[in-house]
Amino acid sequence: MRFDRDLWRDRAREGWTRLRGAWHDRQERKIVIGLAALSLGSCGTGGMVAAWTRACAGTCPTAESIESFAPRQASLVLDARGGVLGQFYRERRTVIDIDSLPAHVPMAFVAIEDKRFFEHEGVDPVRIIAAVRDNVIKGWGGPGGSTISMQLARNLFPQQLPASETSVRRKVAEIKLAMQMERRFEKRKILELYLNHIYLGAGAYGVEAAARSYFGKPARQLSYLEAATLAGLPQAPSAYDPRRHPERAERRRNVVLEAMAREGVITRAQAEEGKRTPLALSPPGGARGAPYFVEAVRRELEARFGELLYTGGLRIHTAIDPVLQRTAEQGLEEHLRRIEAGTYGGFRGPSYQQFTAGLKPGQAVTHTPYLQGIVVALDPATGLVRALVGGRDFQQSQFNRATQALRQPGSAFKPFVYAAALENGRAPSSGISDGPLSISVGSEVWSPKNYDGSYGGWTSLRSALRNSRNLATIRLGRETGIEKVRDLARRTGLGTRIPGYPSSYIGSGGVYPLDMMAAYASFSNGGWRVEPQFVARVENHRGELLWAPAPPPQRAVEPGIAWILTDMLREVVDRGTGYLVRDPSVGGLSYDVPAAGKTGTTNDATDVWFVGYTPDLLAGVWLGFDNPRPIGSGATGGTLAVPVWARVMRTAYANRKPPAPWTRPPDVVTRRVSGRTVYAEGCGGGTPDYFAARHVPEASCPQPRAAPQFVDPTPELPGRPVFPGQAREPRPEDFITPDERR
Repeated sequence: MRFDRDLWRDRAREGWTRLRGAWHDRQERKIVIGLAALSLGSCGTGGMVAAWTRACAGTCPTAESIESFAPRQASLVLDARGGVLGQFYRERRTVIDIDSLPAHVPMAFVAIEDKRFFEHEGVDPVRIIAAVRDNVIKGWGGPGGSTISMQLARNLFPQQLPASETSVRRKVAEIKLAMQMERRFEKRKILELYLNHIYLGAGAYGVEAAARSYFGKPARQLSYLEAATLAGLPQAPSAYDPRRHPERAERRRNVVLEAMAREGVITRAQAEEGKRTPLALSPPGGARGAPYFVEAVRRELEARFGELLYTGGLRIHTAIDPVLQRTAEQGLEEHLRRIEAGTYGGFRGPSYQQFTAGLKPGQAVTHTPYLQGIVVALDPATGLVRALVGGRDFQQSQFNRATQALRQPGSAFKPFVYAAALENGRAPSSGISDGPLSISVGSEVWSPKNYDGSYGGWTSLRSALRNSRNLATIRLGRETGIEKVRDLARRTGLGTRIPGYPSSYIGSGGVYPLDMMAAYASFSNGGWRVEPQFVARVENHRGELLWAPAPPPQRAVEPGIAWILTDMLREVVDRGTGYLVRDPSVGGLSYDVPAAGKTGTTNDATDVWFVGYTPDLLAGVWLGFDNPRPIGSGATGGTLAVPVWARVMRTAYANRKPPAPWTRPPDVVTRRVSGRTVYAEGCGGGTPDYFAARHVPEASCPQPRAAPQFVDPTPELPGRPVFPGQAREPRPEDFITPDERR
């Protein structure tokens, strides 16, 4: 049928004329209005039904999916007392039970965000009408009508229900999911999900993460003022960020306090007092303590758990002692500043303060030219790290010198040479020359010297180690053999290769400081090798064990060898190169605390060390520049490293009884020694010394020589002959006083 444009135009004009005529008739006008309303209502209802049925169209989540929903949670690194050292996360969230919270925490959110939460079924018509009214009067962009259930819907599924989308489809989908949740879950469950998922700024999702971020405490310890501060954030987390906009945050908090008082959560007096109270936050920070340690934990566990480390809400338990860690950090920094100030002699190099003052805001640091240091403390029985400082400023340099720097140990390596010599049959009382020495090394002749330039002649091994004699140690190492020294070092945990040069016996080969310090544990714990352990155990967010490192014990040295070497190293601390440990004006460590250790100083004092231990704690200190250079005139491990070590040890035993000394094992025997003579049991003479049972030298019991009999060779002469050793007979002049002689 052909379309006739003129015909349809005439009919439309006729219809419009009849409609205008009907409008002027009162009765017909009512019919027109009714038909129009019915048409609009039918269209609106059809549109609503279509929007409701087509809002999700297979893309929206359902209430059923929430039951199996596993949110991303931050993993917490915990110290030995349960305190948080740091967190690993993609979204910083820690899920908690609503029953663990004081009532004012959840009710603060209800009071300001959805006061009829416990009355409606996911949608609050009163709130929606009020929102429309406010937006019409005040302009679009005013407060919305979303309930807690609707907010939860879009927070649980931000990809399907993006907050940036302002379409009817998204709003209808929110309402639909909110109503499904209301039918499926109890109100407290919905509120718990909300409190664990709402974004509260500064990267914190949920009240637990926000409480720790802003107030440095778990959510269960929040006051009503702190709860009000957090409850004010969901409306605009960035705009009300308490750290960036404290004035806005305080005004918003006061609005929440007013709502809490109006809803009966707090009293009117509490609200008024709270409004007068200034906003108080904890110091900002990511890793709250031991940043070098936390980063070492991350590196280890990322390889084991992968993405679960950042999303699984793991509880990573460590053995870090917060008091010991704080002492190590503060003690090291204060000591380094004294060194830079010249307290210990001429210092060579820029100071930390000078370098930091010269940095521009936001300037990246690629190299730290100032003096650095590390402190490590660990349990010698298990290897669990109890304190670790890998440098002075983690923000400027994340390079962990304890685990990543290859440094020369100097004389701190000597105990491994002496332990190998003991295994080879030597004893502490054995003699060794400390005289001048020249060794051909290739086409050159190397003539090493002792630190003070002196020579000691013939000396015992015990004395040579106590006084850190280089020449005696080099001779002892050459006698023992480089392969035996290497083997012992490897068995105790030193994985770096020891060069075959004579200088290796006095510590010229590079080592990783943490490995070096942990290797000393074999001497403290009776001869067992331990690996440094950053993590004690890992649990999931429900407290179920996922992993606990349990390296099998490995025998490194015989118990007797370990005990004898420890006995020799105790003399280093008590009256050798480490004597400042006991000096009341320097180290001040009581003689009641049994301690053994060894100082270390490299050529030109580029590295200074002290590694020492007690029966239940091992600690090591290293100081030096990242690019090796002399620290200063007269710098030694005894003068520069010992004070920090002693401070850590004093702290460790400040409030507890010192451990008992090391128990002598059965494979150690005692003999009396004089020079090269070893006396059998029951014989007198000599001084006690210790021997490994399988290396006891042949003992003897020398008989005292009879007094010589002298015969007068000239009996024919008058008087009596004088023999060697004969007592002088009194003479008359012996009885005359000096005055009488005048």
